[in-house]
Amino acid sequence: MIELTLLTLLNFVGDNFCEYRSIGYDNYKSLLLSYSDASVKYGPLDVKKVIEKSDNFKVAAIAIAAIKCPQYIKD
Repeated sequence: MIELTLLTLLNFVGDNFCEYRSIGYDNYKSLLLSYSDASVKYGPLDVKKVIEKSDNFKVAAIAIAAIKCPQYIKD
């Protein structure tokens, strides 16, 4: 099995986040649903491990979301 990386996780979450936002959920609900989906796909322990070990996680997550669906990202 290939180890889950921060980039893989954030790309998956970013796509789902944009989909949830496009159907009308707010940022917080979209984010929670996206990470829930990632936990189903990759396993909750792997997702948790990537988040815990990542530096500048917030900056990277915002950057991915801003690239994928900038219309939903506010200052």
